[in-house]
Amino acid sequence: MLRIYIYKTPYALPEPGYTRKTPKRKKDGIDDDSIHRSIRRSKTTIADLVLCNDFQYFCTFTFDPKKHDRYDVNHCKFVMSMWLHRQRDHSPNLKYLIVPEFHKDGALHFHALLSGFNGRLKDSGKRQNGRTVYNMTGYRAGFTTAVPIDHNKGAVSNYIKKYITKDMPLIHGRKRYWISQNLIRPTKTVNAFSSLKRLPLFTKKVYETEYYDMFEHVKV
Repeated sequence: MLRIYIYKTPYALPEPGYTRKTPKRKKDGIDDDSIHRSIRRSKTTIADLVLCNDFQYFCTFTFDPKKHDRYDVNHCKFVMSMWLHRQRDHSPNLKYLIVPEFHKDGALHFHALLSGFNGRLKDSGKRQNGRTVYNMTGYRAGFTTAVPIDHNKGAVSNYIKKYITKDMPLIHGRKRYWISQNLIRPTKTVNAFSSLKRLPLFTKKVYETEYYDMFEHVKV
């Protein structure tokens, strides 16, 4: 897939030595425009990662209230991080994309896309849309589910993106999701419009701002 940004006004690179001025924050520390931009960037990045990688399972990780404080965000992040670290022993090529979400009562849980997972999966006896629902026996901090993913990457992308909201907790204080370093990322090219002249007209406008229009073109 090609994503093309067409700017409505000339786009110029900054002069050498230019220093970008940081906009002033509001007195209450909340900038709604910045939050919405951050959410939009997060959703775009997640969509790109889903399209570029072949994930095998959609998983959910919860925390047992008898063992862990489900309302302590930092504690839950630490427990999840330690579980990921232990997977290196049997799954050195593990790839993951993890999104946190709050329950209605404020308790935290995680949704994840995984591939390269070689740990033990146990059949839960349940089915979801005709697919087997597994439990991950190596995760002892709470309850888990792992459902095989079909080939509809667009549906997977839309499903995981719905958890990206302004009310979700931030990972490491800034990001709204958690990814492994071995994920394949899209290649970005600047000023490549001349090489796209042979492509058909763009037919799908997916986003518009006062600065640019964004189109998507599926290469057949």
